[in-house]
Amino acid sequence: MKHVLITGAASGLGASLAKVYAAQGWSVCLADIHNERGQALAEELNGKSSGEVFYQHLNVTVDDDWKEAVKEIRNRWSTLDALVNNAGVAGMGPIDEQSPEDFQWVVDINVMGVARGCHYFTPMLKESRGTLINVASMAGHLFMPAAGSYNASKAAVVALSDTLQTELKPFGITVSVLCPAFFKTNLTETMRVAGSTDKRVRQVHKVMDKSVLSADDIAQITYDESNKGTFYIMPHAKERYLWRVKRLSPWLYHQIIAYMSRPKRKTPEHQAS
Repeated sequence: MKHVLITGAASGLGASLAKVYAAQGWSVCLADIHNERGQALAEELNGKSSGEVFYQHLNVTVDDDWKEAVKEIRNRWSTLDALVNNAGVAGMGPIDEQSPEDFQWVVDINVMGVARGCHYFTPMLKESRGTLINVASMAGHLFMPAAGSYNASKAAVVALSDTLQTELKPFGITVSVLCPAFFKTNLTETMRVAGSTDKRVRQVHKVMDKSVLSADDIAQITYDESNKGTFYIMPHAKERYLWRVKRLSPWLYHQIIAYMSRPKRKTPEHQAS
């Protein structure tokens, strides 16, 4: 029996990941701050998995919560085979409109939340020669305007993961970093937006709705690719292509991003309305 802890597991991609691991017979710790959602999902999956599924309250910004999670895993399972640092939030808005407090909030959860998970559970992963999966984003590689805090935080997760890939290899730990583009999820539930709030939220939903991949699709890809030892897991083909363009021709990449980010001209009908 293998054991995994997933942060941000009560909904969205985290819940999809939990379902995939449970379906494969893993015991799953659902770590989240949303107690009712987490408990409900644990009850649902316990009837479908041959392993144990339980909910653990965990705020990724609180060290004591991480320490309690380590203690609980030790008492229940004595070991951990995989850690998925999935919990994350989004912040949007131009740099001169997004408050430093909101910028710090994104960094505290997206960067330090991942760093804390790696810090507290690496000793157990060394024992099991396990798997570490950090959930970043294509925003950690492709930097769209008016998303500075989100881009910077996800780029930091990519950099940390790249560091740990080499650092933890001698201990038999496999490191993967998941970098999806936008897909349908509940990211906007907590997203902090500066400036034209409603407009920016609508824009995010519009991009999400265009995704050909669901959270379930990405969860399955993540499970399969991490088991193969893939470091960069990039499920979306279009953004994966842009990433390759950026590596080969930064100038061309920035021309493409500038074109994609240009203000849309209003038609005469829109101007009259």
